[in-house]
Amino acid sequence: MKTKTPQKSAIVRKAKKPSTASSRSRKKVVLVHAKRPALRHFRLIENKHTFKLVHLRHTSHLSLVVVLLVVGLFLYASGNMTQAQNQTGKGSILVGAIVPGPPPSLGATIKTPSNAAKLVGKVITEIKGTCQSNTFAVVRGNGLTIGSTNCAGDGTFNLQAQLQIGKNVLSALNYDNMNQPGPVTPEVIVYLSENDAGIQESMKTVTVIPANVLDVIPDNPSIITGVSKLADCTDYNPGTLPTGGELHVSIVCVPRLFFPGIQHQMGIIVWGGEPPYAASINWGKVATVASSETSSEGAEDTLLSIPNPGYKLVKFNYTIPNTYRVMVIANDKNGEKAVIQTAIQVNGQSNELVVTSTVKDIFNVKSWFESPVPFYLLAIAITLGFWGGDIFDRKFGASKLRGRSRKTA
Repeated sequence: MKTKTPQKSAIVRKAKKPSTASSRSRKKVVLVHAKRPALRHFRLIENKHTFKLVHLRHTSHLSLVVVLLVVGLFLYASGNMTQAQNQTGKGSILVGAIVPGPPPSLGATIKTPSNAAKLVGKVITEIKGTCQSNTFAVVRGNGLTIGSTNCAGDGTFNLQAQLQIGKNVLSALNYDNMNQPGPVTPEVIVYLSENDAGIQESMKTVTVIPANVLDVIPDNPSIITGVSKLADCTDYNPGTLPTGGELHVSIVCVPRLFFPGIQHQMGIIVWGGEPPYAASINWGKVATVASSETSSEGAEDTLLSIPNPGYKLVKFNYTIPNTYRVMVIANDKNGEKAVIQTAIQVNGQSNELVVTSTVKDIFNVKSWFESPVPFYLLAIAITLGFWGGDIFDRKFGASKLRGRSRKTA
Protein backbone atom coordinates (compact mmCIF):
# COMPACT_ATOMS: atom_id res chain seq x y z
CA MET A 1 0.00 0.00 0.00
CA LYS A 2 1.53 3.30 -1.10
CA THR A 3 1.57 6.12 1.31
CA LYS A 4 0.79 9.50 -0.13
CA THR A 5 3.44 12.08 0.40
CA PRO A 6 1.89 15.14 1.96
CA GLN A 7 2.03 18.09 -0.37
CA LYS A 8 3.86 21.09 0.80
CA SER A 9 1.99 24.29 0.98
CA ALA A 10 2.17 26.78 -1.81
CA ILE A 11 3.80 29.24 0.54
CA VAL A 12 6.72 26.90 1.25
CA ARG A 13 7.08 25.99 -2.41
CA LYS A 14 7.09 29.65 -3.31
CA ALA A 15 9.65 30.43 -0.66
CA LYS A 16 11.96 27.67 -1.87
CA LYS A 17 11.74 28.66 -5.48
CA PRO A 18 13.97 31.62 -6.07
CA SER A 19 12.55 34.54 -7.87
CA THR A 20 13.72 34.72 -11.45
CA ALA A 21 13.75 38.53 -11.45
CA SER A 22 15.77 38.77 -8.24
CA SER A 23 18.29 36.17 -9.34
CA ARG A 24 18.65 37.91 -12.67
CA SER A 25 19.23 41.23 -10.92
CA ARG A 26 21.84 39.67 -8.61
CA LYS A 27 23.71 38.31 -11.58
CA LYS A 28 23.83 41.74 -13.20
CA VAL A 29 25.26 43.53 -10.12
CA VAL A 30 29.05 43.29 -10.49
CA LEU A 31 31.13 45.70 -8.47
CA VAL A 32 33.80 47.70 -10.24
CA HIS A 33 36.60 46.44 -8.04
CA ALA A 34 35.63 42.84 -8.89
CA LYS A 35 36.27 43.56 -12.58
CA ARG A 36 39.41 45.60 -11.88
CA PRO A 37 41.30 44.36 -8.81
CA ALA A 38 43.61 47.39 -8.94
CA LEU A 39 40.70 49.56 -7.70
CA ARG A 40 40.07 47.47 -4.59
CA HIS A 41 41.77 50.08 -2.40
CA PHE A 42 39.29 52.77 -3.43
CA ARG A 43 36.01 51.08 -2.42
CA LEU A 44 33.53 53.45 -0.83
CA ILE A 45 30.38 51.24 -1.25
CA GLU A 46 28.78 50.19 2.04
CA ASN A 47 28.64 46.41 2.58
CA LYS A 48 25.31 44.67 3.10
CA HIS A 49 24.16 44.32 6.70
CA THR A 50 24.24 40.51 6.91
CA PHE A 51 25.17 40.46 10.62
CA LYS A 52 28.34 38.61 9.67
CA LEU A 53 31.93 39.66 10.09
CA VAL A 54 33.15 41.50 7.03
CA HIS A 55 36.68 40.66 5.91
CA LEU A 56 39.25 43.28 6.85
CA ARG A 57 40.12 43.85 3.22
CA HIS A 58 36.71 45.38 2.63
CA THR A 59 37.80 48.57 4.42
CA SER A 60 39.05 51.41 2.21
CA HIS A 61 41.26 53.75 4.25
CA LEU A 62 43.23 54.86 1.19
CA SER A 63 40.11 56.41 -0.31
CA LEU A 64 39.44 58.33 2.91
CA VAL A 65 43.00 59.67 3.01
CA VAL A 66 42.71 60.89 -0.60
CA VAL A 67 39.42 62.63 0.21
CA LEU A 68 40.99 64.29 3.26
CA LEU A 69 43.92 65.55 1.21
CA VAL A 70 41.54 67.11 -1.33
CA VAL A 71 39.62 68.76 1.50
CA GLY A 72 42.94 70.08 2.84
CA LEU A 73 43.70 71.76 -0.47
CA PHE A 74 40.36 73.56 -0.36
CA LEU A 75 41.00 74.62 3.25
CA TYR A 76 44.41 76.02 2.30
CA ALA A 77 42.97 77.97 -0.67
CA SER A 78 40.10 79.39 1.38
CA GLY A 79 42.52 80.40 4.17
CA ASN A 80 44.69 82.34 1.73
CA MET A 81 41.64 84.10 0.29
CA THR A 82 40.46 85.08 3.76
CA GLN A 83 43.91 86.39 4.67
CA ALA A 84 44.07 88.46 1.49
CA GLN A 85 40.64 89.95 2.18
CA ASN A 86 41.72 90.95 5.70
CA GLN A 87 44.81 92.80 4.47
CA THR A 88 43.32 96.19 3.79
CA GLY A 89 44.93 99.57 4.20
CA LYS A 90 45.19 103.12 2.95
CA GLY A 91 47.16 104.52 0.07
CA SER A 92 48.34 102.74 -3.03
CA ILE A 93 47.87 98.98 -3.32
CA LEU A 94 49.57 96.49 -5.65
CA VAL A 95 47.21 93.58 -6.40
CA GLY A 96 48.10 92.08 -9.74
CA ALA A 97 47.84 95.55 -11.22
CA ILE A 98 48.92 99.00 -10.11
CA VAL A 99 46.08 100.79 -8.34
CA PRO A 100 47.21 104.32 -7.37
CA GLY A 101 45.68 105.79 -4.26
CA PRO A 102 45.66 109.46 -3.25
CA PRO A 103 49.10 111.13 -2.93
CA PRO A 104 50.42 112.08 0.52
CA SER A 105 48.28 114.76 2.15
CA LEU A 106 51.11 115.97 4.42
CA GLY A 107 54.28 117.35 2.87
CA ALA A 108 57.86 117.10 4.13
CA THR A 109 58.97 120.18 6.04
CA ILE A 110 62.57 120.97 7.12
CA LYS A 111 62.82 121.96 10.80
CA THR A 112 66.60 121.73 11.36
CA PRO A 113 68.53 123.77 10.37
CA SER A 114 66.11 126.65 10.70
CA ASN A 115 65.50 129.24 8.04
CA ALA A 116 68.26 131.89 7.69
CA ALA A 117 70.63 129.82 9.85
CA LYS A 118 74.34 130.70 9.61
CA LEU A 119 76.67 127.69 9.86
CA VAL A 120 80.44 127.76 10.13
CA GLY A 121 82.53 124.83 8.87
CA LYS A 122 79.64 122.34 8.94
CA VAL A 123 79.80 121.14 5.35
CA ILE A 124 78.14 117.84 6.33
CA THR A 125 75.02 118.81 8.24
CA GLU A 126 72.20 116.82 9.81
CA ILE A 127 68.84 117.76 8.34
CA LYS A 128 65.68 116.96 10.31
CA GLY A 129 62.02 117.52 9.57
CA THR A 130 58.45 116.27 9.64
CA CYS A 131 56.58 114.31 6.99
CA GLN A 132 53.76 111.85 6.48
CA SER A 133 54.67 108.48 7.96
CA ASN A 134 55.65 105.61 5.66
CA THR A 135 56.64 107.93 2.81
CA PHE A 136 60.02 108.60 1.20
CA ALA A 137 61.52 112.06 1.85
CA VAL A 138 63.94 113.64 -0.65
CA VAL A 139 65.99 116.73 0.27
CA ARG A 140 67.37 119.05 -2.42
CA GLY A 141 69.94 121.80 -2.15
CA ASN A 142 70.18 124.51 -4.84
CA GLY A 143 68.20 122.27 -7.19
CA LEU A 144 70.39 119.18 -6.65
CA THR A 145 69.31 116.04 -4.76
CA ILE A 146 71.58 115.88 -1.70
CA GLY A 147 69.91 113.07 0.29
CA SER A 148 66.86 110.90 0.81
CA THR A 149 65.46 108.70 3.55
CA ASN A 150 62.31 106.95 4.79
CA CYS A 151 59.83 108.87 6.89
CA ALA A 152 59.53 107.07 10.23
CA GLY A 153 56.31 105.93 11.83
CA ASP A 154 56.32 108.96 14.15
CA GLY A 155 56.21 111.33 11.15
CA THR A 156 59.82 112.52 11.23
CA PHE A 157 62.92 112.17 9.07
CA ASN A 158 66.61 112.91 9.53
CA LEU A 159 69.65 112.50 7.29
CA GLN A 160 73.17 113.77 6.78
CA ALA A 161 73.66 115.96 3.71
CA GLN A 162 76.50 117.93 2.19
CA LEU A 163 76.01 121.69 1.99
CA GLN A 164 77.98 124.07 -0.22
CA ILE A 165 79.96 127.11 0.76
CA GLY A 166 77.66 130.11 0.43
CA LYS A 167 73.90 130.20 0.14
CA ASN A 168 72.01 126.88 0.25
CA VAL A 169 68.33 126.79 -0.70
CA LEU A 170 66.97 123.59 0.85
CA SER A 171 63.64 121.97 0.03
CA ALA A 172 62.03 118.66 0.92
CA LEU A 173 59.40 116.56 -0.85
CA ASN A 174 57.97 113.21 0.17
CA TYR A 175 56.67 110.39 -2.08
CA ASP A 176 54.32 107.48 -1.39
CA ASN A 177 54.73 103.86 -2.51
CA MET A 178 53.64 104.83 -6.00
CA ASN A 179 56.21 107.66 -6.14
CA GLN A 180 53.42 110.23 -6.03
CA PRO A 181 54.69 113.50 -4.49
CA GLY A 182 53.08 115.21 -1.52
CA PRO A 183 52.37 118.95 -1.15
CA VAL A 184 55.18 121.45 -1.74
CA THR A 185 56.45 123.03 1.50
CA PRO A 186 58.36 126.31 2.10
CA GLU A 187 62.08 126.38 1.33
CA VAL A 188 64.74 126.88 3.98
CA ILE A 189 67.78 129.07 3.30
CA VAL A 190 71.03 128.23 5.12
CA TYR A 191 74.33 130.14 4.84
CA LEU A 192 77.60 128.23 5.16
CA SER A 193 81.09 129.67 5.53
CA GLU A 194 84.51 128.23 6.35
CA ASN A 195 85.06 130.67 9.25
CA ASP A 196 83.29 133.39 11.21
CA ALA A 197 84.76 136.16 9.07
CA GLY A 198 83.17 134.74 5.94
CA ILE A 199 79.55 134.73 7.13
CA GLN A 200 78.62 138.01 5.46
CA GLU A 201 80.39 137.00 2.28
CA SER A 202 78.61 133.60 2.23
CA MET A 203 75.26 135.39 2.24
CA LYS A 204 76.17 136.88 -1.15
CA THR A 205 77.65 133.72 -2.68
CA VAL A 206 75.41 131.41 -4.65
CA THR A 207 76.79 128.13 -5.98
CA VAL A 208 75.80 127.47 -9.58
CA ILE A 209 75.25 123.81 -10.47
CA PRO A 210 76.11 122.97 -14.12
CA ALA A 211 73.02 122.39 -16.22
CA ASN A 212 74.19 118.98 -17.46
CA VAL A 213 74.55 117.80 -13.84
CA LEU A 214 71.05 118.98 -12.94
CA ASP A 215 69.70 117.12 -15.97
CA VAL A 216 71.22 113.74 -15.06
CA ILE A 217 70.49 113.75 -11.29
CA PRO A 218 66.83 112.75 -10.74
CA ASP A 219 64.56 114.66 -8.40
CA ASN A 220 63.57 111.37 -6.75
CA PRO A 221 66.21 108.61 -6.80
CA SER A 222 63.89 105.81 -5.62
CA ILE A 223 63.02 103.11 -8.16
CA ILE A 224 59.81 101.08 -7.79
CA THR A 225 59.16 98.20 -10.20
CA GLY A 226 56.21 98.85 -12.48
CA VAL A 227 55.97 102.49 -11.42
CA SER A 228 59.22 104.29 -12.17
CA LYS A 229 60.22 105.12 -15.73
CA LEU A 230 63.73 103.88 -15.02
CA ALA A 231 63.34 100.15 -14.34
CA ASP A 232 66.94 99.69 -13.15
CA CYS A 233 70.39 101.27 -13.37
CA THR A 234 71.93 99.02 -16.02
CA ASP A 235 71.50 101.27 -19.05
CA TYR A 236 71.87 104.61 -17.27
CA ASN A 237 74.17 107.09 -19.05
CA PRO A 238 74.97 110.38 -17.27
CA GLY A 239 77.07 111.75 -20.11
CA THR A 240 80.13 113.95 -19.56
CA LEU A 241 80.54 115.33 -16.04
CA PRO A 242 82.89 118.18 -14.98
CA THR A 243 85.97 118.13 -12.76
CA GLY A 244 87.28 120.84 -10.45
CA GLY A 245 85.50 122.81 -7.75
CA GLU A 246 83.76 121.06 -4.86
CA LEU A 247 83.57 117.27 -4.83
CA HIS A 248 80.08 115.81 -5.22
CA VAL A 249 78.55 112.35 -5.01
CA SER A 250 74.98 111.39 -5.82
CA ILE A 251 72.82 108.27 -5.95
CA VAL A 252 70.96 107.91 -9.22
CA CYS A 253 68.53 105.08 -8.47
CA VAL A 254 67.60 103.31 -5.25
CA PRO A 255 65.49 100.12 -5.30
CA ARG A 256 63.17 101.28 -2.59
CA LEU A 257 60.92 98.29 -1.81
CA PHE A 258 61.92 94.65 -2.34
CA PHE A 259 62.14 91.26 -0.66
CA PRO A 260 65.23 89.68 0.94
CA GLY A 261 67.55 87.48 -1.08
CA ILE A 262 66.89 89.28 -4.39
CA GLN A 263 69.81 90.99 -6.10
CA HIS A 264 69.36 94.66 -6.99
CA GLN A 265 71.45 97.48 -8.41
CA MET A 266 72.24 101.00 -7.28
CA GLY A 267 73.93 103.71 -9.35
CA ILE A 268 76.49 106.18 -7.95
CA ILE A 269 77.74 109.34 -9.71
CA VAL A 270 80.92 111.19 -8.65
CA TRP A 271 82.15 114.47 -10.17
CA GLY A 272 84.09 117.61 -9.29
CA GLY A 273 87.25 117.71 -7.21
CA GLU A 274 90.42 116.06 -8.48
CA PRO A 275 90.18 112.50 -9.85
CA PRO A 276 90.74 109.60 -9.30
CA TYR A 277 88.11 108.96 -6.65
CA ALA A 278 87.55 106.37 -3.94
CA ALA A 279 84.05 105.68 -2.66
CA SER A 280 82.94 103.78 0.43
CA ILE A 281 79.39 102.43 0.76
CA ASN A 282 78.09 101.66 4.22
CA TRP A 283 75.00 99.46 3.94
CA GLY A 284 73.66 100.22 7.40
CA LYS A 285 73.69 96.64 8.66
CA VAL A 286 75.23 93.32 7.67
CA ALA A 287 74.27 92.58 4.07
CA THR A 288 75.33 90.34 1.24
CA VAL A 289 77.12 92.66 -1.17
CA ALA A 290 78.54 91.98 -4.62
CA SER A 291 80.14 94.57 -6.89
CA SER A 292 82.54 94.52 -9.82
CA GLU A 293 85.50 95.01 -7.45
CA THR A 294 84.50 93.07 -4.36
CA SER A 295 82.35 90.09 -3.50
CA SER A 296 81.96 89.44 0.21
CA GLU A 297 79.44 87.82 2.54
CA GLY A 298 78.39 89.89 5.52
CA ALA A 299 80.52 92.93 4.60
CA GLU A 300 79.49 96.26 6.14
CA ASP A 301 81.35 98.48 3.67
CA THR A 302 82.02 98.22 -0.04
CA LEU A 303 85.02 100.06 -1.47
CA LEU A 304 84.96 101.33 -5.05
CA SER A 305 87.66 102.86 -7.22
CA ILE A 306 86.41 105.41 -9.77
CA PRO A 307 89.15 106.76 -12.10
CA ASN A 308 87.18 109.63 -13.69
CA PRO A 309 83.99 111.61 -13.14
CA GLY A 310 81.11 109.39 -14.08
CA TYR A 311 78.83 106.56 -13.13
CA LYS A 312 79.41 103.36 -11.14
CA LEU A 313 77.00 100.42 -10.87
CA VAL A 314 76.85 98.41 -7.64
CA LYS A 315 75.00 95.10 -7.21
CA PHE A 316 73.76 94.10 -3.77
CA ASN A 317 71.09 92.24 -1.82
CA TYR A 318 69.91 92.06 1.78
CA THR A 319 69.12 88.81 3.57
CA ILE A 320 67.25 90.21 6.59
CA PRO A 321 64.09 92.37 6.32
CA ASN A 322 64.61 95.82 7.78
CA THR A 323 64.91 99.51 6.89
CA TYR A 324 68.55 100.26 6.06
CA ARG A 325 70.27 103.65 6.04
CA VAL A 326 72.86 103.62 3.24
CA MET A 327 75.72 106.13 3.34
CA VAL A 328 78.07 106.82 0.42
CA ILE A 329 81.32 108.70 1.18
CA ALA A 330 83.55 109.78 -1.73
CA ASN A 331 87.13 111.09 -1.54
CA ASP A 332 89.18 112.65 -4.32
CA LYS A 333 92.94 112.77 -4.92
CA ASN A 334 93.39 115.75 -2.61
CA GLY A 335 91.47 114.19 0.28
CA GLU A 336 88.29 116.25 -0.18
CA LYS A 337 85.17 114.42 1.03
CA ALA A 338 81.57 114.30 -0.22
CA VAL A 339 78.63 112.49 1.39
CA ILE A 340 75.14 111.40 0.38
CA GLN A 341 72.61 109.28 2.25
CA THR A 342 69.55 107.27 1.29
CA ALA A 343 67.37 104.49 2.73
CA ILE A 344 66.31 101.04 1.52
CA GLN A 345 63.30 99.15 2.83
CA VAL A 346 63.40 95.34 2.70
CA ASN A 347 59.96 93.81 3.19
CA GLY A 348 58.87 90.25 3.94
CA GLN A 349 60.50 87.65 6.18
CA SER A 350 63.82 85.87 6.07
CA ASN A 351 63.97 82.09 6.23
CA GLU A 352 64.90 82.20 9.92
CA LEU A 353 61.96 84.47 10.73
CA VAL A 354 59.58 82.28 8.73
CA VAL A 355 60.62 79.21 10.73
CA THR A 356 60.33 81.12 14.02
CA SER A 357 56.87 82.50 13.21
CA THR A 358 55.71 79.05 12.06
CA VAL A 359 56.80 77.50 15.38
CA LYS A 360 55.06 80.29 17.29
CA ASP A 361 51.86 79.75 15.30
CA ILE A 362 52.00 76.02 16.00
CA PHE A 363 52.18 76.57 19.76
CA ASN A 364 49.72 79.46 19.77
CA VAL A 365 46.61 77.78 21.19
CA LYS A 366 44.32 80.72 20.44
CA SER A 367 45.20 80.88 16.74
CA TRP A 368 44.81 77.12 16.42
CA PHE A 369 41.24 77.07 17.70
CA GLU A 370 40.33 80.09 15.57
CA SER A 371 40.88 77.99 12.43
CA PRO A 372 39.74 74.51 11.23
CA VAL A 373 43.33 73.26 11.09
CA PRO A 374 43.29 71.24 14.37
CA PHE A 375 40.10 69.43 13.45
CA TYR A 376 41.43 68.67 9.98
CA LEU A 377 44.66 67.25 11.42
CA LEU A 378 42.62 65.26 13.95
CA ALA A 379 40.56 63.69 11.15
CA ILE A 380 43.74 62.70 9.29
CA ALA A 381 45.25 61.26 12.48
CA ILE A 382 42.14 59.17 13.22
CA THR A 383 42.01 57.82 9.67
CA LEU A 384 45.70 56.97 9.65
CA GLY A 385 45.30 55.36 13.09
CA PHE A 386 42.51 53.08 11.90
CA TRP A 387 44.46 52.28 8.76
CA GLY A 388 47.57 51.43 10.78
CA GLY A 389 45.51 49.27 13.13
CA ASP A 390 43.97 47.48 10.17
CA ILE A 391 47.40 46.71 8.68
CA PHE A 392 48.72 45.58 12.08
CA ASP A 393 45.71 43.30 12.58
CA ARG A 394 46.23 41.72 9.16
CA LYS A 395 49.90 41.01 9.87
CA PHE A 396 49.94 40.24 13.58
CA GLY A 397 46.31 40.25 14.78
CA ALA A 398 43.82 37.56 15.80
CA SER A 399 42.80 36.73 12.22
CA LYS A 400 46.43 36.03 11.33
CA LEU A 401 46.85 33.80 14.39
CA ARG A 402 43.67 31.85 13.58
CA GLY A 403 44.98 31.22 10.07
CA ARG A 404 48.27 29.91 11.45
CA SER A 405 46.53 27.63 13.97
CA ARG A 406 44.39 26.09 11.21
CA LYS A 407 47.50 25.42 9.16
CA THR A 408 49.22 23.82 12.15
CA ALA A 409 46.20 21.57 12.81
